[in-house]
Amino acid sequence: MKIKEVILRTHCMEDQKNFYHDVLGFPLLKSSLPGSIRISAGASVLTFLEGGEESYYHFAFTVPDNRFSQAKKWASAHVPLNEIENKDEIYFANWDAHACYFYDPAGNIVELIARHTLNNGTEHPFTSRDIVNISEIGMPVDNVKQAAEHLKKELNLNIYHNDSASFAPLGDADGLLILSDKKRNWLGSGKKANIYPAEIILEEGQTKTSLNGYPYTLMS
Repeated sequence: MKIKEVILRTHCMEDQKNFYHDVLGFPLLKSSLPGSIRISAGASVLTFLEGGEESYYHFAFTVPDNRFSQAKKWASAHVPLNEIENKDEIYFANWDAHACYFYDPAGNIVELIARHTLNNGTEHPFTSRDIVNISEIGMPVDNVKQAAEHLKKELNLNIYHNDSASFAPLGDADGLLILSDKKRNWLGSGKKANIYPAEIILEEGQTKTSLNGYPYTLMS
């Protein structure tokens, strides 16, 4: 599964624009939506719409599998990295992936993840233009199992490696919908997985679906 675009809300548009474009060096794209910014993230687009309330999300950028150390160093030169058990990175053995986390100005939990199963390495020093795509978007819910069954059926997705009553990753190494119980914290942060509006545009399929009672829309 490939995530083409995620559309999120933010209460600090100018700070977000400055952070992603001026500080981190992500290219900006033209936007037809008033009060929005569109950020090029490899094969994906990260879009922020002006929102009144303070909102935060979890999403992940994939980086080349042989450039995690460089990507981590690049990020830490611009923003403090969040710690997990006194470490500023984590290795997921079951996913064969390294990851680190940081906050953007809106408080989003941003993850850089190198998935070593993808064999997408590069031969040059890492920059923001080497971001591969947006490979994860978090979707907090009340009942993970129920939401997972709905999306599996509607979008023809499978669980990626493992799930539980409070966590279910749907998709594959290219793209994952991360269903999380809203009572748990997002990994790499001390923040609860709160529910905020999000639109997720997938690359394949013709389905448009939603989760009853939640402000999430998924389409292609």
